Formats: sequence, C-alpha cells, structure tokens
Amino acid sequence: MSNWLPDLSQSTAPKYRAIVDAIAGDLAAGRLVPGTRMPTHRDLAWRLKVTVGTVARAYAEAERQGLLSGEVGRGTFVREPGAADPSLARYLNEAADSRLGMINLAVNRPDGDQAAWAVGPQLARLARRPDLATLLAYRFESLSARHRAAGARWLAEEGAELPPEQVAVTAGSQQAILAALSVMTVPGDMVAVEEFTYPGIKSAVSLMGRTLVPVPMDAGGLVPDEVERAFHKGARVLYTIATVQNPMTTTLDEDRRRAIAAAARRHDAYVIEDGVHRFLNPSAPAPILVHAPERCVYLSTLSKSVSPGLRTAFVAVPPPLRPRFDAANGALTLSLPTILIEAACLMIEEGSAFENLSRLRQEAAARAGLAVEVLGGQVRPATPGFNVWLPLAPPWHSTDFVAEAARLGVSIAPTDTFAVGRPVGDGVRLSVSCPTDREQLRRGLALLAGLLGRAPAPLAVTV
Repeated sequence: MSNWLPDLSQSTAPKYRAIVDAIAGDLAAGRLVPGTRMPTHRDLAWRLKVTVGTVARAYAEAERQGLLSGEVGRGTFVREPGAADPSLARYLNEAADSRLGMINLAVNRPDGDQAAWAVGPQLARLARRPDLATLLAYRFESLSARHRAAGARWLAEEGAELPPEQVAVTAGSQQAILAALSVMTVPGDMVAVEEFTYPGIKSAVSLMGRTLVPVPMDAGGLVPDEVERAFHKGARVLYTIATVQNPMTTTLDEDRRRAIAAAARRHDAYVIEDGVHRFLNPSAPAPILVHAPERCVYLSTLSKSVSPGLRTAFVAVPPPLRPRFDAANGALTLSLPTILIEAACLMIEEGSAFENLSRLRQEAAARAGLAVEVLGGQVRPATPGFNVWLPLAPPWHSTDFVAEAARLGVSIAPTDTFAVGRPVGDGVRLSVSCPTDREQLRRGLALLAGLLGRAPAPLAVTV
C-alpha cells in the first residue's frame, strides 16, 4: 500500500472533489503508477483530517471516472489510463456499435417494435382525453388508487401479492434501486451482489459511495452460505436478480430463497430483489419477499416485458421504509411521468401488457434453443431468456474472445462489465434477443462457434 498523500491546501473545491482531482493530476504526472494500491479510507482520512465518508465518496467518484478500481478484500488500485470502463454508460455506448455488418449480441433488450403495437393506441387515446393537461402537468402528490391497483395486479402475477396501498411506482427500475439503496444504506456501507451482476447496480453503488461485495455462485445461482458470510462481514443489503439472473441466467430454487430470507433476518439486513426477468420464467418459485416481507424490496419493471419507453416500475416496499422510500423517490424525479404510467396501467387493465410479455417469452424460448443448437450443451440458458451464458476455458479468456468476436463482426459486452472483484469462472454473456431476426442470430452464433474451435490469435510484438 502506498503512502500517497495529496496536497489539498490550494484547492477551493469540496474535499472529496479535491481528492479526485489530485488522483487525476498525480496519475497524469506519473506520481501515481497504475497498479498502485491506494491508502485505505480510514488511513487517508486520518492523515488528511477529513471524514471516512469523504474519502469513500472520493474513491467512488474516482472509480466512476475510471481512475481507480476497488476490489473487495484487496483494496483500491490505480487503473491503467484508457483501460476499459465497466460502468453502465460505457457498456451501453460500446454495445450500441452500429458499424456496418456488426451483429449485436451485447445489449440485453428484445428486438422488435418495443410494443409499439400496444403502446401507440394508448398514447393516441390519451391524446384525446379531456384531462390531458392534468396528465402532462407536474404531479407532486401520490399516484391514484387506480394506478396502485394496476401495480398490485402486475406484482401479483409475479407471486408478490400485497395490498395496493403498499405499491410504490418509480420511473424505471434504476430509480427504484437508487431509492432503496438510499433508504437502506449510508456512504461506506457494503452492498452484496452476485459475482457477475447487472451493470446498473455497479453504477448505482459507485455513485452513492457504497462498496460492492461479490457473492460466489454455483450452477444454481447464489450460494446461501456465502450470502450469510457476506452479511456476517457487514453487508447491509443484498441485491439479486433471483429469476433468470443477468448475466448468468440462473434461477434460485425455493430452498435458496428461504435460506437467503432467513439470513437477512438473522443479520438485520435487507434484500433488493429485481424481478426484471421474472416474466420469462413464470413457474419460478415465489419471490424472496414472500419469505421475509419486512426485509425485502421487490421491484418489477415493464422495460423488458413491455417497453423501456414507458419508464414504469412497480415496487413492493416494507411499510416501515415506505415514507423514506417515497421521499427518496421524489428527490430523484420531483414528478413522475404520469402520462406514461397511465398508459402502462391501461395496458395492464386491458390485458395488452400481458399479451406482449407472452409474445416475448415465446420468442426468447426459441432464441435460447437456437443458441444451444449452434453452440452445444455448454451454453447455459437455464430458462427461456434474453441472454445465454457461454463459459470459457483456456486457451480462451473472455477479453480475447470479445476482441476476436469483434474482428469477426460480432459485438459482445465486455465480461468486466458484469464482474465484481475476481470471479472464479470466466465466460461471456450473449444477448440472443438483440439481433433483428433469428437468421441474423444464427449467423452470429455460427461465427462464435467457429471461434471456439480455434486458439486466440497471438499478440503482435513490436521491436
């Protein structure tokens, strides 16, 4: 560990920002070398005479900017300039590569019209309503009882039955995650996640100055004993996609869900269960929420099952946390997109939302089956899903595989986007839902199958 100590005396910026600026300056000047282990939060705080929270916030911001990389159990390290940024924004930018001929297997999204067939008529209908001005105005009060009832119906379809008055509505799942983290944690707290996880939780935790703790997985998903260990070490919250996990595609069985709920109770911890893919496996066991309703926030978004443009998610929040959750929700958006929520609720009430998710589920099953057909049994689709997981073994490493795939015209999201710490296994996530049709998907998978059959290209050596 280095004895790095910045001089903040000349800076007029807030302390955390001054620390970030000093890291950037010393890295550019060569006074900080990539790979250097930074001082601990507590050590640097003591020597700078600032709070531990200030250092935690500075390190989190520096990590968001790609200057540092935190590894649970090892420390915080200076990153190589220009190294791949695992943040959600960088992932989306890279995955949106539109170069001619590229087959996109990077983005977790369904192909097609984004439910325009169902959303369009509702928007046209709303445009003719006499209360359109009201729907377009700022709305600071709670949503209507009808909206909450529609949300309760949506959640009940996923096994999360609760009274409408306990349903919160947010502008998408990312807002729900941020609101829940702000209620359940404080800066510096540890948030446990799967060792390969959704990039959005990584961005949220970094932004809020919390620390990620990777939890090992096996073929069945999260290992309950490892979740217990993370709680014992001080993790305040576990974030998980328990059904059709992103990116590993696993679905937790009921015994694991019960065990995780019991562990949260024993350690006075919380669970944020993201039901983003629950609709793809309707026969999955009941949410963790059922086993510990006072310890679990369950959220379900319409972004994957209906349309991302609706910006609507429904959230089950324990009643004691509800006032603070609503306050955080309001602080994040001021006013919810009422007209979009109204459209979503009309689609739930009239059934077109459920019709659309049924269509997507059938297409996902066909595409996951196609991936197994082309790539063989090593692919882990688990259930019909938008993605499959392809484990890799030497001589292939995921970084090389992604790079070689790009040369062949196939775009894959970098595995580091999902990894937390240093996972034991290696592999790549393939978004089978993203190509424009099954024929384009087949071509992309065939290219990857050929790639698996040969060794990585040797690195070029310059003399």
